[in-house]
Amino acid sequence: MYSEVNDPRAGMHSIDLDEHSISNTRTGTFENPSWKHNGSLSSRGLVGNYGHRADSLLPDLSPPGPPPPNTRRILSLLLALNLCTFLLTLVPVVVELPGIRPPWYVGNDVLRLLEPIIALPLYLAILIESRVFAGELSRHTYIVLTLFAISAALYQQGAGFHSASNMFKHPFRDFMDSHPDLVDEYPFFSEFLLWVRNTWQKDISHYMYAAGGTFMAMTFAYVYRDVTDTTAFENRTEKLIWSLSSIIYGLIIGSVAIEFPKGPIVASLLVVLYGLGTLGSFLCVTERSRAYKLGRRYIVQSYVASYLIALVIIVGWLIYAGGFFNREEAGIKF
Repeated sequence: MYSEVNDPRAGMHSIDLDEHSISNTRTGTFENPSWKHNGSLSSRGLVGNYGHRADSLLPDLSPPGPPPPNTRRILSLLLALNLCTFLLTLVPVVVELPGIRPPWYVGNDVLRLLEPIIALPLYLAILIESRVFAGELSRHTYIVLTLFAISAALYQQGAGFHSASNMFKHPFRDFMDSHPDLVDEYPFFSEFLLWVRNTWQKDISHYMYAAGGTFMAMTFAYVYRDVTDTTAFENRTEKLIWSLSSIIYGLIIGSVAIEFPKGPIVASLLVVLYGLGTLGSFLCVTERSRAYKLGRRYIVQSYVASYLIALVIIVGWLIYAGGFFNREEAGIKF
């Protein structure tokens, strides 16, 4: 039991706790081994999701908040997402698959069509696992969800334009190859092909798709910015999944430098300004000497590791290509 008393020396009310508690009238903190809370201490000094102050003199009698995110499930979803994106975007570049109606509709177009259909549910699953939908939806949550929805739409539209541009250019180019006399007579054919292939396929759709995916990844880094689980990373399985996911995402960013128009410049800016400048600085400032301990803000750690891997790839590519050239500009074929 406890009773309320006046302490003139402290100039405030204090609480006379039993022998198992330690009160501090100046700071308002207490320790009581019999009181425990299942929530986690956030950066705002709140325990759980019910607004109970961590420095309160009273025990937290509110219902426990939602359970913390499942680390293995989150890492597995992230690995599945990165693997899906990597395989379904890299394979069409380096491998020519059999066509359904060659040369009009080739197998590579099928993979490009399937990638966002498979990837977007994985993006959504990772967002749901962050517990962003738990409890009452605040204005802050609506802003996060709106930005995620806009990013997903941008990603899907870019993938759709890219797939459609590839599909439409094949029969058009086939017709031009079969009728060179008409191409010479009507410049419209060459102009239209360049408009479809360069403006829409290579420029607009590429960067709509990449921007949407990058912004969704930024959303993940934000909603998981305070999630820490060092205990789970004592298990080799979590370490392996985390490592594979980080490596694959780094390869995805590195492939942007190699394949996209102005890719080396755009990827370099993304890595330096956001990956290392923003995420890296956030991790070092908040964790300091613990920033390198695996499990401390492990999603942010994963992205920082990926951007470091991408930086190595970009530097290696710049040396190999002899400058800020993508694969096509450098005349390199795989």
